[in-house]
This record gives sequence, structure tokens and C-alpha cells, in this order.
Amino acid sequence: MQASIMNNQEIGNSVEDEINVREVFFALLHSKIIIISMVAFFAVGSVFYSLSIPNQFTSSSLLKNSNSGSSQSSSSNLDMIGSIAGLNLSSASSSKSSLVTATIESRDFLKHLLTFDKVLPSIVAIKRYDKESGELIFDESIYDEKNNIITSDPEKKPTFHNTFLAYNNMVNVSTTNTGYIYLSVTHLSPKFAYELLNLIIDEVNSLSRARVLQESKDSLKFLYTQLTETKQIEIKNSINQIIESELRKQMLAEVQKNYLINPLDKPFFPEMKSSPNRARICILGTILGLFLSILVSLVKYYGFSSRQYKEL
Repeated sequence: MQASIMNNQEIGNSVEDEINVREVFFALLHSKIIIISMVAFFAVGSVFYSLSIPNQFTSSSLLKNSNSGSSQSSSSNLDMIGSIAGLNLSSASSSKSSLVTATIESRDFLKHLLTFDKVLPSIVAIKRYDKESGELIFDESIYDEKNNIITSDPEKKPTFHNTFLAYNNMVNVSTTNTGYIYLSVTHLSPKFAYELLNLIIDEVNSLSRARVLQESKDSLKFLYTQLTETKQIEIKNSINQIIESELRKQMLAEVQKNYLINPLDKPFFPEMKSSPNRARICILGTILGLFLSILVSLVKYYGFSSRQYKEL
């Protein structure tokens, strides 16, 4: 008897589920015009939205730390990087890659980059990229390209804070588990992305070299003075060894172009856009429209049915 009752309950639940599925299908069929209209609206809207997003181009490079050839030279490099980034990190000799990353992302390093021609307007005063001429079109209300002048209007003049935010959005730098550095620049112009990436690499090396050379010259000046004033032979021998080390450091700094970081995969000129993925935007927009239309249809159907039931 109990088994019969359970079987009847299962049959009843199955019939009820079937009725619910049919009811949902009927509700969607009844609202097919709404569904078709919303899907079409979202599909067309996503197409227009994707077309309104300008192409972005990314130039990237894989870097490794250059071998300076001596522990003293490595220490000087770390001191230099820490000073550029505004950090006192000379003791972290094992975190050279992290220091390079911190340097590239630092405000002081950006201030140095902004001293180069057209770097500032290419970051904050872009209007569009002319694919035919390969040149950037600047916003004339912000930057006068003919006279190479940034506007003095306080309402339109770009602040350093906004410039720094735009720079960090363009530049991506990270350290791999093996200690290599991945560096990329994304911009409306493939030419500027390529040029800025090269500039960043060159200037990190250049600032490192200049700092090490200056420190070495100051050290040698002091050492030569002490050498002439010292009478003890043991101390003179020690000073001569330090002088030899400093001269070796100067030689490496003068000879090595990539003094601090060396590209394993050199920056390339991007020929294909890196974003946006317009096909994905259109597909996701259409799917969103489908789900929303189904939701609206079910809410409308069951809400209307509920009102009818209350009236009865």
C-alpha cells in the first residue's frame, strides 16, 4: 500500500515537472517578439559598441638581469635602482628583478621619461591614430603640436597624477618565477608603443650606468687621496686592490650597453592589434540580451498570471 502511494506521488511529481516545463516553454513562445527584439537590440548594440572602441597595439619584450661581473657592481646597481624608485633597497641583492619592476612603475622614472620629446602628449593628449599616415592625431585643446606646447589652461592641462595613471595603464611589467622580466607597452599607436618600450629599456640601463660611473669616480678620487697620504705598505696594497676593482667597474659600465637589463626577446613593432576582441564582445552582448529577454518574459508571464489569480 505504501509502495503504491509512493509510486503515485512520483508520477504526480513527474507530471507536475512536465507541466512546468511546458508552461515555461509556452511563456517564452508567447513572448517571442520581446525575446527577438531584445536579442536583436543587444546584438546590434554590441556591434556598435565594439566598433566604437579604438584598436590597441602592444609591443613587448622579455628581459634578464645583466651580469655586471662583480658583487660591488651589483650592489651599485641596486643602489641606483632604489634611488630612482625612491626606495632604500640596496640590501635586497637577491631582488634585482623586483627592483627593476619598481623602478619602471615609479613616479620619478616617469618624470625622467617625460623630459623626452612628445612623450607627455602621446600619453595624455591623444585624439586618435591615423592608420594611413601612421601618425598620432592630438587633441588641439590640450597640445599644440606645431609649437610643441601643452596648454596652460588649468581645466584642460593634464596633471601629473592623471599622467601617472595613464602611464601605468599603458605599461605592464612583471617578474616571472625564474627571475626574468616581462615588459610591454600598449597604445593606440604601434609606433609609439614600440618606441616607448625601447626608451624605457635604454633609460633604465643609461641611468644605472651613469650612477655607477659617478659613484666610481667619486670613490677613485677618495682612494687616490688616501693612497698618497698613507705610508703603510699593507694599507696601500689594499687601496690598490679597491682601485683595481673600481676601474674594472668603470670599464664594464663604459663597455656594456645593456648594463642592468638585457633583452632576451627584443621589442618588436606590433603589426596586429592586441585589443579589442570585437567578436567576443558581440557574442557576449548577444548572450546577455538572450538571458535578459528570457528573464523579462518569465517575470511578465508569471506576474500577469499571479494578478489574474488574485482577481479570481
